[in-house]
Amino acid sequence: MMAENKLMQVKELLLRQRLEIFQRKQRLENNWDELSEREIEMEETAQKGALAEIYEQLDEQEQQEIETIDLALDKIDSDSYGICEECLKPITPERLALLPATPYCIACSLSQDKSPKVPPASI
Repeated sequence: MMAENKLMQVKELLLRQRLEIFQRKQRLENNWDELSEREIEMEETAQKGALAEIYEQLDEQEQQEIETIDLALDKIDSDSYGICEECLKPITPERLALLPATPYCIACSLSQDKSPKVPPASI
């Protein structure tokens, strides 16, 4: 189990990361609004379409990041932080230092990366 002061440092880091995601999203929304207000020519229309696609992808990624951070914060509060969700073994301190919101140990994470993303079709 992690020392209380270390857990508080991790919690502060996760809260900062969460705030940074919200601030980045707000900046993107402000930039998007500015782009929408301008007079648009043909070339700008194509650029705006490409930006919209990137913006949508960022939105999904940001939502997933927030959910992962929130889960890690919940685990800190419930004294289950640092335990792999898959194998229930402790996640190494080195991995948590690099990826403080990770829910998986390195072995389970690698195992998930190799698993198919789409379930096999039933016959």
